[in-house]
Amino acid sequence: MKRKNLVNGIVLAFSVIFIRFLDVHVYDMNLLFTLLLIVVLIAGLMKLVDRFPSLDKPVGKRAAMITNITVVLAIFLSFFALDLQ
Repeated sequence: MKRKNLVNGIVLAFSVIFIRFLDVHVYDMNLLFTLLLIVVLIAGLMKLVDRFPSLDKPVGKRAAMITNITVVLAIFLSFFALDLQ
C-alpha cells in the first residue's frame, strides 16, 4: 500500500467530519449542498495530495493497519465528542 492511499483515506474521513461539524453546529445546510461541498472538498484535497511525490513510497502492513484503525477510532470518537449524531 502506498502512503498516498493512507492520506486519501484520512482526507475522506476528516472531510466528512469537518462538513458534518459545520452542518450541525455552524449552519444547517441543505442535503444537496452538503454533498456537493463534501465532493468538492475531497476532490480538491486529493488533487493536492497527488502533487506530493514523496507519498508514492510504500508503507508496511503494520503501519497501514495502525493508521486505518486510528482513523476509524477518530471518526467514532469525534462523532460522539462533537455531538454530530
